[in-house]
Amino acid sequence: MAGQQDQRCDHPRDAERTVQRAWYALPVAHRDLLGEVGASQWTIVEEPLGQPVDKLLESAGLKGLSERERDRLVSAIAVWVSDLRVVVINVGHPLLAPLDDQAWEYAVTTTAWHEWGHALSIARCTAEDVAAGDKLLDLAPTVVSKSIRDAGYRPNEYTHELVADVYALMIQRRQRNEPGRPPWLNQEIYNLLVKATGWPERSS
Repeated sequence: MAGQQDQRCDHPRDAERTVQRAWYALPVAHRDLLGEVGASQWTIVEEPLGQPVDKLLESAGLKGLSERERDRLVSAIAVWVSDLRVVVINVGHPLLAPLDDQAWEYAVTTTAWHEWGHALSIARCTAEDVAAGDKLLDLAPTVVSKSIRDAGYRPNEYTHELVADVYALMIQRRQRNEPGRPPWLNQEIYNLLVKATGWPERSS
């Protein structure tokens, strides 16, 4: 099985099933690639990510998070922990709480797609790609670039966040049977997406 349900999570909505559906919506070759980079497993929690991630690291005999690292995870809905080869998703996040069932499922689904795109970017983008993050944001749709800049990410995180956001949007397009590069997506960003995720060569 691709993921595992955290026993502490008693969210009335079926988070595990939602993430599994998101997983199987990905192209098979993308799922294979995520398995290769160590991002095909997930665990679901219902609390800020710092403490559960810290416990997972320590239970694996690894160094726990610093206080600063825990603080940075407070606002996150999900995170890929590369050392553990797992994505951790907080379905109890305050941003999800007021949503109706349909909006909640959409938010959890797109969060999972975002985090898988993020993992592929971290694993496959080069130092040069990361250094070009600020320039790439200038080429991105305004709604995407503004959301990344306003979120307070560091410049060396821009490329990964951009790939993650665009990947989630492209998977949504694939669900609607809309192939190819959309007119709003700059060719340079599209080329980076292909490089990081195998899109569209791996999209069968």
